[in-house]
Amino acid sequence: MSKQTITAFFDTRSHAEHAALALKQAGLPAADVSVSPETALDDLGATGGYAGATGPKKTGFWASLEEMFGGSDDHGTYTEGLRRGGTMLTAHVDDANTDKAITLLEQHGAVDLEEREATWRSEGWSGSTGAAMATSGVARVGAEALAMTGTAPAAKVTTTETRVAAAVPKTTTPARTAATSGKEDMLQVVEEQINVGKRAVRRGKVRLHSYVVETAVSENVTLRDETVSIDRHAVDRPVAALGADAFKERTIEMEEVDEEAVVGKTARVVEEIGIRKDVTDRTETVRDTVRSTKIEVEDDRTVGGTRTGLAGGFASRLTKGMEVVGSDGQHVGFIEHVDGTTMKLKRMDPASGGQHHLLPTDLVKSADKRVMLSIAAAEAKKRWAAA
Repeated sequence: MSKQTITAFFDTRSHAEHAALALKQAGLPAADVSVSPETALDDLGATGGYAGATGPKKTGFWASLEEMFGGSDDHGTYTEGLRRGGTMLTAHVDDANTDKAITLLEQHGAVDLEEREATWRSEGWSGSTGAAMATSGVARVGAEALAMTGTAPAAKVTTTETRVAAAVPKTTTPARTAATSGKEDMLQVVEEQINVGKRAVRRGKVRLHSYVVETAVSENVTLRDETVSIDRHAVDRPVAALGADAFKERTIEMEEVDEEAVVGKTARVVEEIGIRKDVTDRTETVRDTVRSTKIEVEDDRTVGGTRTGLAGGFASRLTKGMEVVGSDGQHVGFIEHVDGTTMKLKRMDPASGGQHHLLPTDLVKSADKRVMLSIAAAEAKKRWAAA
């Protein structure tokens, strides 16, 4: 019987080891299941085998992978996943048990590497080239679990995962006006997204099966038996009364009749048992947390003794109705309108005491969903001026 080589990718080594244990408990020989060693990344060399590395080592784990998957176009994806801390499981499975093995890998958290690659590329990763391509001979894996012996890919496993976008510093050389150019450093705003999917889980079957049983029964019935008896009596009297019939032949007969039990059976339907399936929809709330990064711009430049930071950063963000809070997060007021370098706060606010107040815009530290000052709320109230 031929075997297929299935590879699966996991976010943590613990998940991969649990998946390997499940395969072994399902009957797969231990020699046919392997998990990438903890030293796999070290085998790439100090630089991890990425562009710019010279002469990375191809030993141990990486040498065996290059021998197995050297012709794949996805070396860089595997290398990137392992560089980011992932773990790869490899299993040699009989054709008849391939689907079962893939199901076990899915249940233990195998990653859809195709989606993960798309996420990395959306964050700016462009894929490995050069030394990385030559070093990591790894074929596409993940929950997709490809069969590597020339047969069609195994069925794709659907997983629910949370994609974490890692910040990747990026340096470019943008176009400049006039004849000057310079280096621009960028920070990326990163947000996590939660993807909730669903899968069918078999809960068991209900079967109705009819069969025949025999039960002993009894019934009392009264039967009548007839018996014919011959009685002889000694007599002595003249036959004169018989006359001419005295010597005439005569025959008298009497029939015996007995009753016997006769059993008849009739079949009647006494009960009906049916089976049916009711389908209902239910709404389940899946709760988790997602992270995102925020960027605060602090610009304390001055031109001719005048601060220019706000004009270049927050002035356009200050709009009517935004809440103003101190650096300690305490409420100060709500913006009525912004006039040049001054914010006018609403008077219909318990904190205002029923009158308008003015605050200079150069106290603004950040402006996102609310305006945060560079000083505490109590200090801001000492500095504001009644309008």
